[in-house]
Amino acid sequence: MTKLNLLPAASGLIIATLALAPAPAQAASGAATIESSRAAAKLQYAGALTFSPDGVLFVGDNISGAVFAYPMSEGAASTMAAALDIEGIDVRIAALLKTPKSSVHINGMAVHPTSHDVYLSVSFGAGSPALVKVSPAGVLSKVDLARAKPTSWVVPDAPTPDEHFRDRTGDLPLPTAAARDHLKAMTPMRSMTIVDMKVHNGELFLAGISNQEFSSTLRRVSYPFNGRSSSTAVRIYHVAHERYETRAPIRAMGFATIDGQDTLIAFLTCSPVVEIPIAELKDGAKVTGRTVADIGNGQPLSVVSVSFKGESSLFVTNVGHDPRMIPISGLQKAVAYLPENSPHGGVGDWRAEYPLGPVGKSLMFIGSSLFADKLDDNHLVSVTRDAPSGSLNLQAVLTFPLPVNNLGEVWAEQDFKGGGPGGK
Repeated sequence: MTKLNLLPAASGLIIATLALAPAPAQAASGAATIESSRAAAKLQYAGALTFSPDGVLFVGDNISGAVFAYPMSEGAASTMAAALDIEGIDVRIAALLKTPKSSVHINGMAVHPTSHDVYLSVSFGAGSPALVKVSPAGVLSKVDLARAKPTSWVVPDAPTPDEHFRDRTGDLPLPTAAARDHLKAMTPMRSMTIVDMKVHNGELFLAGISNQEFSSTLRRVSYPFNGRSSSTAVRIYHVAHERYETRAPIRAMGFATIDGQDTLIAFLTCSPVVEIPIAELKDGAKVTGRTVADIGNGQPLSVVSVSFKGESSLFVTNVGHDPRMIPISGLQKAVAYLPENSPHGGVGDWRAEYPLGPVGKSLMFIGSSLFADKLDDNHLVSVTRDAPSGSLNLQAVLTFPLPVNNLGEVWAEQDFKGGGPGGK
């Protein structure tokens, strides 16, 4: 086994030292049914997370190149979800795992649909995986992976551990670019095998990359795992880059009925918004998504389906921007941007044309939301890097009337005497 500095490309934010195992044997590609599900032996990396409606937790493992499924007991529905507010969640996790805070890296988050327990996927120490459960009352516990008996499905065409990204050193004249770009180039491409996961209409959807030249890949997997899966290569027109692209994967995704069709809404690196009808996601196909918007730059992190002002909407977080609330109604009958009807003149979200298309409203958010999920009918939960202190916090956030957080950290007219309701 080879020790490498692995920059988890799914988040692009943290560095962890992990041991990369040899790639699993490759299966024949292009077949909708694979006779053997080739279960992975052991969870080596806890990455992207999602729940099924009946409480099965799916964990993406980019080292094994596999998905692990853990049925979680439902528990009672909690009425305490709105009170969740934990400062220094990484400090609390470090104490639970008996490891230095500096070795704790949160890789993903998902909320149990019934109990409202928050599950966090974690790397710690020399890269050991862990799942940490946070109850609505704020109590942390470690999921006993040694006693758990998951089933798993291995990605048949994951990048091999020796495939790496291009070294962009010298592309941009930024003061700190050289060292960071070189470190990115040392990241195995395998770290993007599974970037995001969602369960939709009884199927597990996996966004990520494959070892093919047309590497941006959307996979659909049956559960319980029976070997049945399909894989579709995804192409999009990237307005800000003025070209068709097939490499960078879907970073975050949601689902909705758009123009009468069951549709995947994909948010890609840097940051196009793309619609792909589910009916087009057939095994072995190469599809071109409809680019309906472009934020200009950045990198999407999470997409959460919520009801906002009584309207179905998507709450979207981005490492380079404040979160956005995008009404589904804005995506209906949206214009598809192509070379002939797109603005030209180079990349830059400072240009007047961006954001382009139905990208909703930018929301005030104090700090940076790294992961978000639906907590209950009225709240989101966010792993947030606090702006003034740098603390990593786990907090409930209202979806209506104000989907904002930490108003106590900004000063306003209302904080002064006489500035409150009724002049109080």
